[in-house]
Amino acid sequence: MATEEDKTSSFPFGGLLGVAWQVLLAMVAALPICMYLWPRLPLMSMPSMWGLSLERLLLFLLVWGLLVFLLRRFPLISHGALIVAVGVVTVQGMRGGHGFRDLFDGYRHTLSALSQNTKALPDVTELRPFKGAAELRASMDYTDPVVRSFAVRSATTWFNGTVPESDRVLVQSFSIFKVINNAWIYVSDPADAEYFAKASESVPLLAGDCDDHAVLMAACIKAIGGRVRLVRTTGHIYPELCVGDAQGMQRAAWLIRTVLFPEEARYADLFYHTDANGDRWINLDYTRHYPGGPVMSENIIGILHV
Repeated sequence: MATEEDKTSSFPFGGLLGVAWQVLLAMVAALPICMYLWPRLPLMSMPSMWGLSLERLLLFLLVWGLLVFLLRRFPLISHGALIVAVGVVTVQGMRGGHGFRDLFDGYRHTLSALSQNTKALPDVTELRPFKGAAELRASMDYTDPVVRSFAVRSATTWFNGTVPESDRVLVQSFSIFKVINNAWIYVSDPADAEYFAKASESVPLLAGDCDDHAVLMAACIKAIGGRVRLVRTTGHIYPELCVGDAQGMQRAAWLIRTVLFPEEARYADLFYHTDANGDRWINLDYTRHYPGGPVMSENIIGILHV
């Protein structure tokens, strides 16, 4: 008479072949489960190890181990549930919904995400008085109707689908970044003077030097309720957007890589500064194609909160 253990080990294959099948099947099933869980669970901001996102790797291993256990302990029920899931995906794909092609793309994105990190930049020390602070602040006429209208229009140009309320300002700020940076053309100041263009002046031009870009970006983000600051290096000025605490940074990283900038940042590391309150700031420089790209190697000598 066959025991329960004999029945378990013989479905659908016996012996080592059966174990290998269950381990492989559990791995395939664990990936979409993790894709669903990662953006919804509290994140621990664990350090990366060997270039891997440790918190994502641990969650994947936990889900994988649980599925292996279920497949071995309850083979009929577990395999039946997986067959139903495959049937649902098949029907959705036939109706033009989320099908196997989307699932395979998700596998590829998920595996690549295991090696994506957010990297803290060195602490900012020995700051000097911010040269031109008064002129730059005066140039950020974010309550001007021209600037406000441009900011609202840019905030809803990209990523204007259903957005959770907690992500709205962040996503709209990223839309502003994409509108401005897709169109910005660098034009130098006069040879014998430094010229700070007002944001309202730059709106119809979408051109100027680095401080003109920083002023326009900061004014537009302020106009929709975002937190922004300017960073001055020895030869450059660029804007930084506040994305919140450690969990906010991880949420922003997920949005940038997976939802908003998948083509530009899918495989990219994201960089941030941390202030004295623990808030993370990512750069919105005109030289980058996605928020949080590498910053200039020049030393930071001043920060202007606006």
